[in-house]
Amino acid sequence: MRNFLSIVSWVWFYCSWTTHGEVFTSIGQMTDLIHTEKELVQSLREYIRAEEYKLAAVKNWASKLDALTQVSTSDPEGYLAHPVNAYKLMKRLNTEWPELESLVLQNPSDGFVANMSVHRQYFPDAEDQTGAAKALMRLQDTYQLDSEAFSKGKLPGVHSNAELTVDDCFDMGKTAYNDADYYHAVLWFQQSLKQLDGGEEAV
Repeated sequence: MRNFLSIVSWVWFYCSWTTHGEVFTSIGQMTDLIHTEKELVQSLREYIRAEEYKLAAVKNWASKLDALTQVSTSDPEGYLAHPVNAYKLMKRLNTEWPELESLVLQNPSDGFVANMSVHRQYFPDAEDQTGAAKALMRLQDTYQLDSEAFSKGKLPGVHSNAELTVDDCFDMGKTAYNDADYYHAVLWFQQSLKQLDGGEEAV
């Protein structure tokens, strides 16, 4: 019986979404989005690693140069009296500082931004998000679920819970409000406040 309810729930969800002309209506298309998001997460992690490597290199430069300048500024004339120190100062300013500048100017985000640009054309837009929110509200009405149970992911025939955050609830309310659906707007704004009062933090 539960499996049947689960199937009915999702059929209702997708049918109600489709009737309003949204694009993302099939499990196959939604699955593609999941894989796309996974790829973007991997790209994001690569960007983070590149930024961390760059920052570590800059910190290493800073530590080395800080130690050098402490010595050189303590007795500039004595420091420069040694020909090797004079040569190395010239070398640092002519070669090493420009290398550091080049390192700082490197932009590790280029790869991630390029990957985002490739996939962005396949992203759902605001209309798709609105359609999904409205479909959830119709599902809520069909099973007469209160917003609290719904926000905790307690849906008929669904065994795994996918919870709605404070921000999710607020966005649901905003979608309803913008559609002049004040009944659902009040329900979801109230749920958002309830979760805030319960200690959940908004992003």
